[in-house]
Amino acid sequence: MRQKENYSRHIGASLILTVAILVSFQFYIFREPKRIAADETRDQLIAVTEGRALYNENCAMCHGEQGEGVDGPPLNDKPFLTNTADETIFSLIGSGVPGTEMPAWGQVHGGPFTDEQVRQLITFIRGWEAEAPDRQAIALAGDPVAGLVLYNSTCIVCHGQDGLGLEDSPAINDPERLSQLSDEWYQETIMEGRPAQGMPTWGTVLSPVQVSNLIALFRAWEQGETVQLPGPEEALAEVMHMLGHGDMHGAEHALEEAMGGASGELLAILNEAMTALESGDAAAAETAVHAAEALLGVDAPADEHTEGSDDHTE
Repeated sequence: MRQKENYSRHIGASLILTVAILVSFQFYIFREPKRIAADETRDQLIAVTEGRALYNENCAMCHGEQGEGVDGPPLNDKPFLTNTADETIFSLIGSGVPGTEMPAWGQVHGGPFTDEQVRQLITFIRGWEAEAPDRQAIALAGDPVAGLVLYNSTCIVCHGQDGLGLEDSPAINDPERLSQLSDEWYQETIMEGRPAQGMPTWGTVLSPVQVSNLIALFRAWEQGETVQLPGPEEALAEVMHMLGHGDMHGAEHALEEAMGGASGELLAILNEAMTALESGDAAAAETAVHAAEALLGVDAPADEHTEGSDDHTE
């Protein structure tokens, strides 16, 4: 009679192996979220690093080193980042914006960037969102210095130096009167004018931000503050920036601002620069601006060398 085989040992080994597999699987499940999170963190860091390099090399010139906007609109802006989906930003970068200086960057549209590079750019830009300022709200809060620049070019003829009035027009710089009138009143008065009293309708000329700047100037006067125009250094730097972009019209506008508070030898040099700009001679304008900066004691950029200097010893 054939002896029955004993499978107990095999069954026991199978049970032990099954338990081991289940324990290993549970251990794997326990560790998997951490592994996924670590991988996502690594991928995010790579995307941000690559996106930053792409942005600095290709985008900062127009949109600013911190996304504050230069010739192009600001990207480090709370409403833009909050209200614009990644897909929309992808499309804007990839296909560009017709009718503007924003070119198509995506390879599908003839640009240099792959889809992955565009996504890396978006990841970098998204990093600003948490602390992004509301630039429109800040602008509408007004800048008294910008208000004074505008006042001196539009309002001073009727309302006098520092808003102190002339014989035929009231003073604006009157703290008691300013305290009695609201911002809304001044906004309406500036925008709609007072034609019967000879006050033009400025709403067709000035933007809401410019009106806010004027009101900010009035409020500074109300508090007894003395608002002064900035020196020409910043305007001259803007002239050089515009020349670097080939924007002759923008350079002329910035140069006009620099000339506003200039006199003597400085004004003569700036007039030379303006003459060069008007004739389309960007090189001569740049030379004159450098001369003006030297007169003001502004250091030349580190990468510039005086003509005829040697960078090596023979």
